[in-house]
Amino acid sequence: MTRRSNAGDPGERWAEETLRPLRRQTADCDAAPAVLARIRAERDAIRPDPVSPRAYRIAWVSSVALGVASFAFLVSSLLVLVIGRDEGVREIISLGAATWHVLAVFGRLIAGAGARILSETLPILRKAWALLAIAAPIVRAAGTLAAAGGVMSILFSSYVFARARKNAPRVGA
Repeated sequence: MTRRSNAGDPGERWAEETLRPLRRQTADCDAAPAVLARIRAERDAIRPDPVSPRAYRIAWVSSVALGVASFAFLVSSLLVLVIGRDEGVREIISLGAATWHVLAVFGRLIAGAGARILSETLPILRKAWALLAIAAPIVRAAGTLAAAGGVMSILFSSYVFARARKNAPRVGA
């Protein structure tokens, strides 16, 4: 196989001459001192917070107090409506009572279905448990026999391999 040189390719010597000045240059990439100096300058420029911690405490306490006051207003409004026998409150109470009745009926249906399912599945589960208890020694014995068969297979294979190696002709001694 012959290599043809391309007429437009200046060759490796041209690349070497072109890259030689770049190989002599070095770059200083140690940025840590400059970064630390900038951090130090910015740290000195940081001014303390103009708001005092006392103002933060006052804002927190006032927000909690306003929340408690809002909750007290809501509860008192509801009590006035309930005590005054407002029509909207009566409708809400009757809707709540109907919802509670529906939930109670639905709960009884689910409990009855669960009881029926359990009454039919528990005897089956008891019988399956008894079968497992009876089958456990049989399965254990079958597992022991399988393990013994595996050991015998390994021993037989080892014997056959050792005999074949003993009787095989020597090669490359």
